[in-house]
Amino acid sequence: MSEAAIELARRSRRQAEADFAEELRIPSVGTQSRHREDCRRNAEWLLDRFRRMGMDASLYEYGQGHPTVQAEWLGAPGKPLLTIYGHYDVQPPDPLPEWVSGPFEPAIRDGSMFARGACDNKGQHLSALKAAEYALATGGPPLNLRFLVEGEEEGGGEVLPHLLETEADRLQSDYVFIHDGTLLQLLTGLRGNLYTEIQVTGAAIDLHSGSFGGIAPNPLNTLALILAGLKDRTGRILIPGFYDAVKDPSPEELASWATLPITEERLLEMTGAPALEGEPGYSLFERNFTRPTLDVHGVMGGFTDEGSKTVIPARAAAKVSLRLVPDQDPLLILEALRRHAESLATPGTRVAVKQVGEVAWPILLDSRHSGIGAASRAFEAAFGQTPQVVRAGYSIPVVSDFVANLPGSKVFVSGFSGEDDGAHSPNERMVLDNFHRGTEMVIHLFDELANA
Repeated sequence: MSEAAIELARRSRRQAEADFAEELRIPSVGTQSRHREDCRRNAEWLLDRFRRMGMDASLYEYGQGHPTVQAEWLGAPGKPLLTIYGHYDVQPPDPLPEWVSGPFEPAIRDGSMFARGACDNKGQHLSALKAAEYALATGGPPLNLRFLVEGEEEGGGEVLPHLLETEADRLQSDYVFIHDGTLLQLLTGLRGNLYTEIQVTGAAIDLHSGSFGGIAPNPLNTLALILAGLKDRTGRILIPGFYDAVKDPSPEELASWATLPITEERLLEMTGAPALEGEPGYSLFERNFTRPTLDVHGVMGGFTDEGSKTVIPARAAAKVSLRLVPDQDPLLILEALRRHAESLATPGTRVAVKQVGEVAWPILLDSRHSGIGAASRAFEAAFGQTPQVVRAGYSIPVVSDFVANLPGSKVFVSGFSGEDDGAHSPNERMVLDNFHRGTEMVIHLFDELANA
């Protein structure tokens, strides 16, 4: 059965690319209210696709969030049930001038499809959708299928978590494939993410720096002191108690990572940076997989237009996120950050630390269940390579929701996005060979899980 589905997939590649481009044209930026209707349009586009394939599909809605598309086919009695997760929302496309072609005007160059969402996550969930389409068209997959494709991954949301919490009994699955990972990697751990805004206020209004300089508090100066006091030059975070719960990886993990084909030279090439940074005494993989981080993403306040304006701003703020590792509690870290930032305030300023969006909790997954082996064999069949079993430095917030609400499910995380595909960056892309091989990998996965 998989041979017929794969043959159909290979004959249908041109149409699959056309469908891929069609979805990419929908500017489904989930975090911007002006794209609210675009997000709904993308959800309805997927809904129509699933129904045309013969799956029972609907939109799940809750509160003011973007709908989650749910679709299922339960035509294989006695066989396992596989749930596949993806998301149709995308990051904002800024900065626009850096795009070679428009972010929502898909273009094929050098064997890749370029557009916002190409790898994160439309190319990924569409490759799985196509696998189901071809399997259904050639007699049906050898196991039962469910898709959950949400519209709030990039900014955090409540719709899919509410669905998983309130309908957990119905949604129990044998396997859950979180289809939002990196090519040829099976993830056993994910760092969490705590996103904050540090706000500093001073005088009631902006003030003339000649008349009030040396007298009035300057929130931007204070903010700079706070940011400098969060982290030292080596990358070690200075918040008291920050590392108390951090555990070292196992010797087995360290030995496995030592064989990974990732080098400092390759990372310098990928980033374009003249040098890498990080805590001394830890390998590249530890710094990326198992050490927590703190990064400043933006600073607001004062005068930033062309020319000069001698003003002491009344307020300033910075966006700061912390990538946390298993056993670190984001809520406790938030309180520790708040206390530390307040302790660094200068006279006349007030400091507030606000959580922005939902917390993504760090998580460790079982690396020995049957889904890991099945996925490895499916990758070998489609790509001719065995995937690496690693942790990831990034966050996928919904993983913890699946683990908490579907405790009997064997969860694995992977995908077909290359590390240099530019997710969240201008000129994001998906290598079309990975897109098509990814479809074949999912078809093989159906067979492997049905017989695991």
